[in-house]
Amino acid sequence: MAQNDPIKKTTLERAKFFQSVQVWPLTEDMNYSGWLNNFKTDNDKMLACLILDFFTYYSAKIINNMFVASIGRAGSKLLKLFPDWKHSDFYDRCIYSYIPGEVPNISDSGFNFARKLKDVGEIPEEQLVEFRDIPETLERFKKPVPVILVDDFIGSGEQCSKAWNKNKFKYNNKTLKEISEKDKHVFVYAPLIVNHIGFKRIQKDCPSLILTPTHILGPEYNLFDPTCFCWKNQPDLYAAGIELILRKSGEIGIPSTAGRDPQDEKGFWEQGLALRFEHGAPDAIPSFFYWCHENWTPLFKKSYTR
Repeated sequence: MAQNDPIKKTTLERAKFFQSVQVWPLTEDMNYSGWLNNFKTDNDKMLACLILDFFTYYSAKIINNMFVASIGRAGSKLLKLFPDWKHSDFYDRCIYSYIPGEVPNISDSGFNFARKLKDVGEIPEEQLVEFRDIPETLERFKKPVPVILVDDFIGSGEQCSKAWNKNKFKYNNKTLKEISEKDKHVFVYAPLIVNHIGFKRIQKDCPSLILTPTHILGPEYNLFDPTCFCWKNQPDLYAAGIELILRKSGEIGIPSTAGRDPQDEKGFWEQGLALRFEHGAPDAIPSFFYWCHENWTPLFKKSYTR
């Protein structure tokens, strides 16, 4: 038996256990064994097992729990800004919307997450507003309104910065920032998870936008950072792991663009995250997790454009 076959066996057994307790999805959704078979040498298999162990999957149940927590944190902020705030205001006072993608479309994670407000948060449908209709909706009120924007993940923060500071609504030719400043409406952005670079960028570019994520991911979650938990504070392990990811990425044609391409070998903006939500995965993850190639079995399916 090869030296690292026991490591692979243990990893697959752990994956099977995680599936049984619904921490990881069924094999139909994530092909653990197939992905590990991409790696042929003992050393490559060992490193791939470490990466797979580090990979985080957020099931629907976990997502719903985080969703409720992020909205709850928004309420704690609003309590400090509205002296008359009460819990029922979540249902009849707050307006809910989302931050759209660079090219807004119905598949935006924020758009889809807004639907969770009805199913998970039991928010009345009349409180949910399309992003484009925010200024017209707010004009109906004679006093400041709390607006909660929902999403699953913030990566670089670029999308939010543009939506807040630059993109003007057709209705009144104003940005979110201008609407907030002029009419004193309070905007809270309540994503599930935000990467630290996005968190810092939004704090810098959008200081009046309140952020209430459930989790903030530091550099220790980036596979390409020496402090990453995956490499267990071992410089040799880190160097070997990075060499493996970049070598395999090059072999199957994954672009190397210093993070400029959404399918970059290190993920968009070189974020290097190893995570997936039940409903999809962000561009912040390295493409070798989902790349489709005749000589490569992806860990899971993710829609992308070559």
